[in-house]
Amino acid sequence: MSNAQYNPSLLLEMMDGNQNEVNELAHMLFDLAPQMLAEIEFCIDEKKWEMAGDVSHKLKSSLKLWKMNNLVPYALYIEKNGRNNTNYDEIIKNFEALKIGLNKVLILMKKEY
Repeated sequence: MSNAQYNPSLLLEMMDGNQNEVNELAHMLFDLAPQMLAEIEFCIDEKKWEMAGDVSHKLKSSLKLWKMNNLVPYALYIEKNGRNNTNYDEIIKNFEALKIGLNKVLILMKKEY
């Protein structure tokens, strides 16, 4: 299924159309995404900006694979500014938007997978 929030077409192509493998990847995302969000939040709380950027980089990869195109810019912003130790208030705003948006998408995905 495809919608405006996510699209598994790239993963389906990479998995040669194997829907079971895409389902497994969805379940991995259900486990890993909340962990990564919690890790980014911890890094922000502890002012470990570079680490927040590194974790955002990893999360951004998953967002791109699932074509969560509206969430990618938030992760990219955290990644770049965290690694550069700049724009802390904006990092926090981008993180909040990322967290809210990703949690909404995960709820939608759980209904499908």
